[in-house]
Amino acid sequence: MQRLMIIVGLVLIASFLPVQAADETTELYQHRVQVNSQAASERASALRDALQATLLKLTGDDTVMEHPAVQSALADVRGLLVQYGYQQEEQLWLWAQFDQPQVDRLIQQAGSGIWSNVRPRLLVWMVVEEEDLSRQLMAADSEAIIVQQLRNAARRRGVPVQFPLLDLNDTMTVSVLDAWARFMDTINFASSRYSPDGVVVIRVYQTEPSAEQTDKWMADWTLNLGQLRWQGQVTGMDKSELGAKAISALTADLAERYRIGSQSDVLNRWQLTIHDLKTLEATIAAEKVLASIPAIIDVQLLGYGNHAARYELTMQADIARIRQAIDLSKQLRPIATTSTDEESANLSADYRWVDPQ
Repeated sequence: MQRLMIIVGLVLIASFLPVQAADETTELYQHRVQVNSQAASERASALRDALQATLLKLTGDDTVMEHPAVQSALADVRGLLVQYGYQQEEQLWLWAQFDQPQVDRLIQQAGSGIWSNVRPRLLVWMVVEEEDLSRQLMAADSEAIIVQQLRNAARRRGVPVQFPLLDLNDTMTVSVLDAWARFMDTINFASSRYSPDGVVVIRVYQTEPSAEQTDKWMADWTLNLGQLRWQGQVTGMDKSELGAKAISALTADLAERYRIGSQSDVLNRWQLTIHDLKTLEATIAAEKVLASIPAIIDVQLLGYGNHAARYELTMQADIARIRQAIDLSKQLRPIATTSTDEESANLSADYRWVDPQ
């Protein structure tokens, strides 16, 4: 009877309680574009730009734009458009909202997947080496074009980024040489005050002239996210464009790992138990976190007791992909088990709920 009452209570009030997910990117199906006027020709171009930006934000996949279905949708945006309007601030903006189910189907048709709205917050340590070989760390208040373009590219792709303040605390801990040499123990210690999900180190410098390399500038980057490590490099003739190129490249790698496709016609089922759910509100919030993950079709509460809730997920995706999406949530932490049986792990799992701060 107690379990029944809890289930009934969840159904009655689930829609009234917000989820407090870490770094939840909002307005994934909306975008706004700066325009000069409300002329019809400019409006049509801006709506195409808005849809293209929305698809990029959802997938992190530049190649999706090349698919014929996407090209067709971009040629006639009206079929996906819910509403649009103009916003006058310092500049004139066109704001557009697109139909989520239709956009999701378009992405599926293009053979890509959707990246959940829970995105890792990245702290960026960027060192720029000038032509005279002097080096400078970029601070949060920097107005340098390379920093502003990086921020714009991250915003366009729906990834929250920040730069260190480079105040006394930072400069006493991390030197330009530390960042340039990627002394990660030092960098991670200084980064802890910002509580980021991942730490990015970007180095910008002139390239060595060669027959193969015609670009004048290069940026190499590393990303530490939990136990994962990525690295890459980008080049360009203009130094100021490399911040945007670097963040676009590393975001593409992140999205490739975390976006979830729903091409499979097979529905998988997976049970997981979430512990430390000490309140009804936490239990509802946990269910909403699970339901927000793309390709999860249904979340059923099987039972609750001793501050633990057991759910069954119906999914149109591999369990491994769902695990990766859950990994990005600060509120669900896996509980290590001694079992090495992969089949058992694919049937059920245990997580611990962490209340948002």
